[in-house]
Amino acid sequence: MKKLDANQIEQAISSLLPDEEYRKTCLSLFVESLIEANSYGKKKWGVYCRSDRVRLLVGNLIVFTIHKEGLWLSLDKQLLDERKDAQNLLEASEAWRWGEGDWAEYQRVPSRNGYYIPSKDSLDIWPVIRGLHFEHIKKTAGECNQLRGPSQRNHSPELLAYISSELERSIPYPDYGAKPETNAVDDLREFERTYKNLSKTERESLILSRIGQGEFRSRLINYWKKCAVTGCDSIDLLRASHIKPWRDSDNTERLDIYNGLLLAPNLDSAFDRGYISFDNSGEILISDKLSNDSRNKLGIHSGMKLERVEESHCKYLEYHRREVFG
Repeated sequence: MKKLDANQIEQAISSLLPDEEYRKTCLSLFVESLIEANSYGKKKWGVYCRSDRVRLLVGNLIVFTIHKEGLWLSLDKQLLDERKDAQNLLEASEAWRWGEGDWAEYQRVPSRNGYYIPSKDSLDIWPVIRGLHFEHIKKTAGECNQLRGPSQRNHSPELLAYISSELERSIPYPDYGAKPETNAVDDLREFERTYKNLSKTERESLILSRIGQGEFRSRLINYWKKCAVTGCDSIDLLRASHIKPWRDSDNTERLDIYNGLLLAPNLDSAFDRGYISFDNSGEILISDKLSNDSRNKLGIHSGMKLERVEESHCKYLEYHRREVFG
């Protein structure tokens, strides 16, 4: 989904939280959580805004969402199980309700999740919620090295600027360093949740496709026969690269030959990080973030082009240009 600009963010939050006092209360509690997340590392968290929600992510998990129906928060399950008094307090409060369905809990970093409606009459339970919530943020941050690549790209500094202006206070910003390259280990950990209905053969094929091996690579070699851009035919040096990132694809797309390019290592890395892309005729697109000096050293230039583009490639190239290209 396309990121909102500054004006769209202001409009979305005004629509989501029309009452000024309630809006500032919700945003203030949201800031408390992101400050806590930031205390465990500037590259482990991010935020984004959609028309119907504002979210804080830590590592691979959503930990705080502002909805019309209240504030959705993740609470540490272990600490909650130990604190029967906290459980009783929350269950007795009309300002708290436990989540249901797919978002009721997390398994990887165990949690129980629910909705809180802040008001003058319910602020007394916020310290209890905050303690349980902060414990889950701490454990989630401890499970990751940094926010996953797609979430880094979705992070909205415009949202932080809006919140800072709305609350008239300074707030931290994340720092991811260099543009992220997708992490295979994190991708495969995420994929574990979808194992149940797949055969062993299917699982192995999909896992191998993520690391550029197996059937996916063999089919790309057979299709391209050489680097799709440079024509280099030293097959051992070439990498099987997904156009629509593996983690953003469904299982059919992960093995689709038209969702793949066979690329020289320098092009594969630049493509994965969004420094280059290709239009539907195959012409290379080069991000302004890649300096002329780096282009020259990497041998990347405006005359490059995919050897061929079929209609079935186009939807994947369009996704890459929209969601990955910088």
